[in-house]
Amino acid sequence: MKRKKKTSSELIVDALRTGEKLKLSEITKLMSQYAGTDIKIQNVSSTMAKLSDSEKTEIGHFISRQKTKQGYVYKLADEVLALTPEQTYGLIRKVGKDRFTLKDALELAPALKKHVKGHGKPRRASGKQTAEEPIGADETGKAGIEFSIGGSRPGKNGSKEDPLAQVIAKLTDGNLNINVNVNIRLIGFE
Repeated sequence: MKRKKKTSSELIVDALRTGEKLKLSEITKLMSQYAGTDIKIQNVSSTMAKLSDSEKTEIGHFISRQKTKQGYVYKLADEVLALTPEQTYGLIRKVGKDRFTLKDALELAPALKKHVKGHGKPRRASGKQTAEEPIGADETGKAGIEFSIGGSRPGKNGSKEDPLAQVIAKLTDGNLNINVNVNIRLIGFE
């Protein structure tokens, strides 16, 4: 049995499938028309932020967000319109039988590859750095961080370089090992 009521995310996708550049207020208005009920813009805002983030949903690769004087405008990539609405809804889901993966979408519509940053490269968890990759590394693996430290002074080992500069140099070379110790103290137990 097919469910009749669509989720907020699906209603947003329906609005974006018009192919137009839409402000949040316009998306909300279209959603209200599709659902036949009044939808508040505050409820749409957080869902839209999640959907347009490619780290959180696969459809986020295909939703552009552009800042204008009147606020942000959102647009779904034209190539996504080659997918059915159900396939597009599937890009929202992380699990389940109705999930349509990014890989499935790229196989069905290869033109979508241009919207996927880093397609073909291994993806790492957000906020985590791999051991082989220095912080700030670009595709070549070389660090792209630049520091400016004024006034060098002799270090403890007699070098003329600032200790902080030495740490930063090791950090940018990728040769710095960092160990973290965590201490937990519980107060109030006897």
